[in-house]
Amino acid sequence: MLLDDIRAKFNDARKTKDEVTKSALEAVIAATLLKQKSGKGEVTDNDIIECVSKEIKVQKEIAELYKTKDVATSELASGKIKVLESFLPAQMTEEEVLAIIKEKDIYDDASPKTKGMIIKSIMPLLAGKFDKSKVNGLVEEYLKTKC
Repeated sequence: MLLDDIRAKFNDARKTKDEVTKSALEAVIAATLLKQKSGKGEVTDNDIIECVSKEIKVQKEIAELYKTKDVATSELASGKIKVLESFLPAQMTEEEVLAIIKEKDIYDDASPKTKGMIIKSIMPLLAGKFDKSKVNGLVEEYLKTKC
């Protein structure tokens, strides 16, 4: 299970005093425990990937925010991103996502309702494999070419 790998790497980081790795994984473990205690029960690898993805997003925001103000903090956040990305599955390209969009499009029209239904059907397939913020744009692009 992915959580076991994360915990093992976290313990190694504690022993070797690798503060960047330790800090990055600590946040993921904490988020996973919160998910577990929220009543959902046992967490799955997809839940853990979601926690990792959220933490990467937070660290990207920190890196961007402190890029000019505090270079050390920005570099620390960038280091955490590299550690966290190693726990994500292989990332998909835009072309691969467009192929999935075409495959899942069972609708005749290109209405906003169609867009929502396509997005809803493909999001579970993209968990941790593609930046979800780009999906809306790709579906819109596909629907424009469909008309």
